[in-house]
Amino acid sequence: MDSSPSPSQSTWSSKLVAKVNEVYGVKVETMISKGERYPYGGLQVKAELRPKSQDEAVIPGEVEDHGDGTYTITLTPQTAQKSPCDLHVRRKYNTLCNPDQVISCSGGPSGIAIHDSEDIYVSCKSDGSIHVFDQAGQQRRTIGSSGSGNGHFGGPRGLFIKGDVMYVADCGNHHIQKLTTEGQFLQKFDQFGSGQGQFNKPFSVIVDQRDRLIVADHWNHRVVLLDEAWHLAKYHRR
Repeated sequence: MDSSPSPSQSTWSSKLVAKVNEVYGVKVETMISKGERYPYGGLQVKAELRPKSQDEAVIPGEVEDHGDGTYTITLTPQTAQKSPCDLHVRRKYNTLCNPDQVISCSGGPSGIAIHDSEDIYVSCKSDGSIHVFDQAGQQRRTIGSSGSGNGHFGGPRGLFIKGDVMYVADCGNHHIQKLTTEGQFLQKFDQFGSGQGQFNKPFSVIVDQRDRLIVADHWNHRVVLLDEAWHLAKYHRR
């Protein structure tokens, strides 16, 4: 059965009465806006069969991630069921740390992103660096320092992580830097000004599915789109 749940949760009602050791399979797709499938894996998907009778046990499912936004769910009941079941699928969201815990970042946190490893990357505009924390809130390392050279930042703000690559909107230096998530410098776009292909205080950056950069060019009052080769594609001015 092919179905398309939302990224958060979906439930399908069924007249199925699950049998002991009978294997049930379902394939689901994670969707984003306008009915388009989310094309990457890595989401934390949980599935279970929920009997309509509260006296019967919930049947957990095993989830296989195919890496392209589709997941195969396998359910094998270990106890006999008497009532029909609903299939419940949801994406799990982890808290970054204990609700009573605060991650201290004295450098003026201004941007945040999460790596696939669940490490937390925080840009700090005052000390010109990127601080990396684990899920317990312990600092693992610091990337960069204040400055204008490669791998240094003059007031980093927005962060975006795709795979093991990190993009930084370096507001104070008016450029976008591309680094590995370990901190190795790869590339930068550093043309200052208000003309085409130039930035003035970029605040945030994202990368789309075609590896194009979309930049919020703050003081130029526009959004800039660069193609995969970092050439100007177009920009939108308010």
